[in-house]
Amino acid sequence: MKKLLSIIIIAIVLPFTGWAQDSKGSLVITRTDGEKISIPRSELAKITFEYVDQSGLEAVDLGLSVKWANVNMDMSQPGKVVKTPEAFGGYYGWADPTGLKTVDDVNEYPSTTRPTNIGGGEYDIATQNLGEGWRLPTKAEFEELISKCQWERTTLNDIPGVKFSASNGNWIFLPYAGYRYKEPTFQQKQYGYYWTSDRHASNGNYAADLNIGADILRVAYQIVYNGCTIRAVKK
Repeated sequence: MKKLLSIIIIAIVLPFTGWAQDSKGSLVITRTDGEKISIPRSELAKITFEYVDQSGLEAVDLGLSVKWANVNMDMSQPGKVVKTPEAFGGYYGWADPTGLKTVDDVNEYPSTTRPTNIGGGEYDIATQNLGEGWRLPTKAEFEELISKCQWERTTLNDIPGVKFSASNGNWIFLPYAGYRYKEPTFQQKQYGYYWTSDRHASNGNYAADLNIGADILRVAYQIVYNGCTIRAVKK
């Protein structure tokens, strides 16, 4: 997960992505919006730095074998995650770490020879883009989430989904984000489809995913070129 540095000058916090020194010895700060700010050498002693997590990504401890992300992935957003638990996020084909493929050709995900499990590897979109131990959940980890947490179908900020609550009081919310086929999206606010890292044991054109909706809550299988949402996990 990428983090942005912030500079604190006389109680003013300025998010920034880089800095350099000019010919006069002044510190030149490049803000996240592209603006450059020059700070004279005489003022440098007043500066302190801290790391500020801009993505909103957290690892939620539900008392399970892994910790679960509090939000969905979204490759188009800063930090590559959405800001709130009910936001749908992006839709990605299985084993596409770039998040860019939308073609309905099974040989593109990633090839005709697919690993049985892509978790933590080169084809895992969460590992390759979130870092710090994040990866796709396995089929077994989704089944553990269902069996060991209390769950309820509910809404969060008017978005329907499933809330999974642990005995320690922590919870996560998975929205009914629908899925993508080629470019259009379907079944938003009706069903949710979340990729696992596990390929189907006998039919390599399919991979396991969590299906949720008003009448379903189970791990099933989806053809690899459909775009499903991502809720990452970490040890």
